[in-house]
Parts: sequence; C-alpha cells; structure tokens
Amino acid sequence: MAKGAKKGGRVRDKWRDKQWVVVNKPAGFEPPGSVNYVPITDAEQAKGRVIENTLHDMMKGNPDQSMDQHQIKVFIQVEKINDGTANTRFKGHEYAKEFLRSLIRRGSSMVNFVHDYTTQDGHTFRVALIAFTQRRVNASKKHEIRLTAHRVLSERIPQMTVEQFVQQVTGSKSGEVPRETNSLIGAAILNEVKKIATIRHIGIKKTKLVSTPESRAMTDAKPVEIAAEQPAQ
Repeated sequence: MAKGAKKGGRVRDKWRDKQWVVVNKPAGFEPPGSVNYVPITDAEQAKGRVIENTLHDMMKGNPDQSMDQHQIKVFIQVEKINDGTANTRFKGHEYAKEFLRSLIRRGSSMVNFVHDYTTQDGHTFRVALIAFTQRRVNASKKHEIRLTAHRVLSERIPQMTVEQFVQQVTGSKSGEVPRETNSLIGAAILNEVKKIATIRHIGIKKTKLVSTPESRAMTDAKPVEIAAEQPAQ
C-alpha cells in the first residue's frame, strides 16, 4: 500500500454536503438586504447560530458611513432558513477592544454602568454604558453620571420597538450626533450628563439580547396536568 493511503476507500468530502445560504440583516439596519453568505450542513441545526460582523458591514450601501463603524462588532442570530435565505434577529453589539483601548487617557475618569431594559415589544437587552470624562472626577460625580444615564435609558427604551432600539444604540440611524458619542441614544445621555462633568466620550459599549417574548413564553409555560384515571365503579 502506498505511503499515506487510507483503508476503506475514498474520504468523503464534507464540503460537498454543505449548502450555502444568504444571510439577511435583522430589522433596524439600513439599507435592508443581505450581509453574509455562509455554508451550513443542516437548516434546523443552523437555527440559533450567531454570526459576527462589523457595523460597517451592516451599513454597506448607506451613505452615512464613519471610521468608527469598523470598530463596532454586531452579532446577529439565525432565526429560520427558507429557500436558501436566512432571516436573523439582532443579538447584540460591542466596541472592539482596540477601540476601547484608544479611548483611555491619563488624567481622565472612566465610568461604567450595566442594567437590563425591556423594549415596547418585549425584548429585554443588557445594556452596558461607558463614559470617559475630560478630567478626573470623584466617586460622587461618577454615581451621579450613572443615575442620570439610567434615568434616560429607563425613560426611552420602554418606548422603543426592537427595531428602534437597534437604530438608537448602534448608530445605524442617521441623525445629529455630537463628536463625543456615536449613537442617538448616546447623544441623549450626553445632553444630560454634560451638566455634571465635561465628557470626552460616552456611548453604549455593549448590548446583549437576554430574552424575547417567545423565549419567556416557553419558560413560563406550565406542563399540562394529566388527570388521574378514575377507578371503575
């Protein structure tokens, strides 16, 4: 037998068994359309698969582009596949580590804040905010910044649909955004927080989908009780 040959005949090429599908953007990203072309083995097993892109990838074709969009990662999750096309939902986003490192400066304070919020249509997201002040601030002002950010988020997010939430936190919707932030909701928080301290940057550094109305319905569903058979008379 020749060196390196394997018993049992030809090795099956797994790539030939794969099917390529077009992955559509979730609601909230403009312009709508496809963003990926990925291989799958089985449509059912592919459900729930999370695909990473940059915000720049998600915004291709939109004239409102910026350099920061390369520094923001967006995660989308496959919901269903039909006729070679995968529909997705927004799973979350986050700042790239390199972008976060570039924001750190000596003589500046960093403020972090994390809390869960639920949209008008019942999608709960874990929202992480980050702020960098121009100069160092004390613990009291940091606490005040967190309270103010929480007030703005708790007032606004429950009034949004999930599509509006995506547009507001990722910066995927055009609008007047100050240079100290990169999203519309960041601009709203900045408008209030700048009364407390001079802000160099403030934004939603990370979001994560915690639950959906469908997932909660599955969790809260009670098993049907089977009535005990009555003994024969």
